[in-house]
Amino acid sequence: MTEQSNVIQIDGKEYLQSDLSVEQIRLVTKVAKFQKQSNDLKDAFEDANILQQQYLQALKTSLSNDETTKAMENSKAS
Repeated sequence: MTEQSNVIQIDGKEYLQSDLSVEQIRLVTKVAKFQKQSNDLKDAFEDANILQQQYLQALKTSLSNDETTKAMENSKAS
């Protein structure tokens, strides 16, 4: 569904807002609201996945650094 000024397009068909009933306009408003909410959630999900990968990489790097430090300490003690 797309909405341009007073024209609403659904499945390729255009409707003038002035031809719609109050109930239809209310439904159009709800559809637009939930389309926006869905897009916002998709964006948030994408951001969360990116952050998860970055934190995982930071953890792996930290663990690798700890192992390297321990290995160096063990070789000095020998």
